Amino acid sequence: MRSATARRDALRLLAASLAMGAGPAAAFTLEPVEPPLTFGVFPFLPALEIGRRFGPVSTALAEMLGRPVALQTKTDFESFHRFLCDGRYDLALMHPFLYADAAAAQDFRLLGRIREDLAAFIVAGKADNCRDFKDLCGKVLAMPPRLAGVTQLAMHELEERRLLGPGDVRVEFHRTKSSCIHAVVNGSAAACVLPGFVLNQLKAFTSFELEPKFHTQAVPGILLAAHARLGEPTLKCLQEAVLTLDRIPAGHNLLASFGWTGFVPATPTQYDIAHLRGLVGG
Repeated sequence: MRSATARRDALRLLAASLAMGAGPAAAFTLEPVEPPLTFGVFPFLPALEIGRRFGPVSTALAEMLGRPVALQTKTDFESFHRFLCDGRYDLALMHPFLYADAAAAQDFRLLGRIREDLAAFIVAGKADNCRDFKDLCGKVLAMPPRLAGVTQLAMHELEERRLLGPGDVRVEFHRTKSSCIHAVVNGSAAACVLPGFVLNQLKAFTSFELEPKFHTQAVPGILLAAHARLGEPTLKCLQEAVLTLDRIPAGHNLLASFGWTGFVPATPTQYDIAHLRGLVGG
């Protein structure tokens, strides 16, 4: 069996022979290959589900740009937040509060936002009388992770209304939205906080009827942004692709799966953190 050194020498010899035997017509120059554009999707779904749903869109973007696009996510919001604020993503799908932090740390440009606004829906058993946060005083309210968009919406409203003290609403954070739902089903929580696009999953819990009872004030929806380092031509191409995403099969299917109708233009002032908090103030 040949040693690694012998195999390496043989490959070098073959390469040299090919180079000497090549005439002027066979000579060529390799074009520099651009590195993949990194597309980060915030972890509002399990990683495998993000790959399944966003993979076709990533492929479509690569075809539009003529450049590879590498789809990425994280298993937790903290890691995604860190990568986002460190500028590790060229293109990113995120909720409004993540964008506010990212724009403060990096030169991200808004490409477009989901037409539908984002609100936190409070879900409880169908028979439960729960019409307001005050009705949850002394009870447990299950929430997704602290950095989830709907969690920040609900927490801010609870803080504004001073309902987080002793005897008020008891908040428990969960790793996933599904575990929040299960907390209500198994009785360890009186209600849970969910985004609107998850509500159609409630019918899966046939043994325990759940329904949305009320919701927080809404803020401008989930958005796509790109880092300014990509340059104006690429940013313009990306923006055109995002705003017409509903016209291609991969984009239409993705949007339809969440009940979204498409992306629309957005401005930085819509996502200013003071503006967002002002909208949610109780």
